[in-house]
Order: sequence, then structure tokens, then C-alpha cells
Amino acid sequence: MPQVTAVVDAHVHIHACYNIDEFFDHAYRNLSRALPRVADTPSAFYLLLTETAGDHYFDALRQLAPGAGGAHAKDGGLRVQRWSVATTSEDESIVVSQGGRRLILVAGRQVACKEGLEVLLLGTTGRFKDRRSIREVLAEGEALGVPQVIPWGAGKWFFGRARLLSELVQAKHSSLFFLGDEGGRPAFWPYPRHFREAAALGVRDLPGTDPLPFPHDIEKVGRVGFSMSLNLDEATPARSLLAALRAEQPFERFARLEPPGRFVRNQLAMQLRKRQSA
Repeated sequence: MPQVTAVVDAHVHIHACYNIDEFFDHAYRNLSRALPRVADTPSAFYLLLTETAGDHYFDALRQLAPGAGGAHAKDGGLRVQRWSVATTSEDESIVVSQGGRRLILVAGRQVACKEGLEVLLLGTTGRFKDRRSIREVLAEGEALGVPQVIPWGAGKWFFGRARLLSELVQAKHSSLFFLGDEGGRPAFWPYPRHFREAAALGVRDLPGTDPLPFPHDIEKVGRVGFSMSLNLDEATPARSLLAALRAEQPFERFARLEPPGRFVRNQLAMQLRKRQSA
């Protein structure tokens, strides 16, 4: 298997307000900028999808591969025009490409837990119920053998949830248990202490962008993530990445954090969106 430098955004959402071709354009451009300058191997760019219960964009994209409707077919409003979609030998990944540009998309889920925290389960096409105990969700991910990530969120790691998070970190039971910084954290917000405490206990930060459901946030994808050396099997790219994480292969995080003005704008918009939904 060839050795590559994998550049990975580990917290990716596709939203209905996004033009999917532009989404892939921004992802490729931002991941290219994050490629380590010292990298002397070929590169592989990954987007790890973390879809919520109502989202099925990975399935929709997979159906657009040749033999399943073609790259210009519609599925739930999704339309790919400039990029093409290809399947791999595994259910958990697809490849999108345009000319010499290539992105590996890996299936995954974001599960909302009853304690007010979330868990990202990466590299799985499974479906998971929301509003369950976070310990139950983590145990389910561990039983599946997939990475489990508790992502940072503005205001979510304080008070009782902060204590719970510390307990979960101290009870680390697997090399596939992570915390996750994300692109919504503004530049003025210091690196949260839980990341430092977790690192001392061997729990790593697996970061990603977490783009929000607003048209301007399409530009964010690929700005936050990590890079690592990887033995890549082109037929099973998701398994290649998960094997490296399971083996605790070292990686380097990268981040271009949110400008203060956009952070405030997004937080206000998200609160309005929640009130309208309620």
C-alpha cells in the first residue's frame, strides 16, 4: 500500500443551503492549504461526514455514482454538476473528483445525547437514536470499533457537563475515544482546558470544522482538521484511516478559527433557528 499524507476534516456537515459543487471546491482548496509543506509523499484529502438523524447526503451522493443514476441525477434535491462520484470497495466511503482534484468522503453520524453533549461516530453507515445517555452512545461506538468524538461547542463544556466530560476523559477506555475542537470556536476563545487535561491522559484532539446551516459557512469546510502519514488502500480508504487512528499513529492538528464577527453572527442565527424550530 502506498504511503500518503492524509489531510482530514473530521467534523463535516452538508446542508441543504449549500451548492454541492462549491462545497467540494472549498473543501479541496482549504485542505490543500493545510497540506504540510514538508510532506514528501502523495496526498489524500478526507472529509469525515457527521450527519444528524435527518440527513442522508452520503447515501444520496453514493446513488449518484455510475450505475446508480449518473452524476447529474437528482436525489432529494442534491445535484452534482462539475464533480463526479465513484464508489469504493467498502460501504463507508466514496470518492468525488474533478480533473486532478480528489476528495474521499467517509460516512459517519452525529448523535445528540440527553445530557446536552454530542458524540460523533466516524466511519459507519449505521443509524443511531438521539436523546440517549452519552455513555450508552460511546459504548455503542466502541462495540462497533469506530472512532467516538465528543466535539467542543460554545457553552457546552461548562458546569455539570464540564464535570461529566472530565469523568468520561478520566475513564478513557479506547484509542478510538477523542475530544474534538471545531471551526466554530472563535480566535479570541482560548484552547479549552479539557483538551489539555485529556492530552495528559492520552485522549487526543480530533478536530474538524462543523460548518453550520448558513450559506456563508460553506467556505469553512476543510479549514480545521489534522494531517498524518497513512498507508492507503485505495479500495478501502475509510478502513485505512481508521486503522491508523486505532494504532495511535501520530498526527498534527491545523486550524483557521472563526473571526469574532462571524462567531457572534452565527451564534445569534443559531439561537433564532432553534426558537423558530421550537
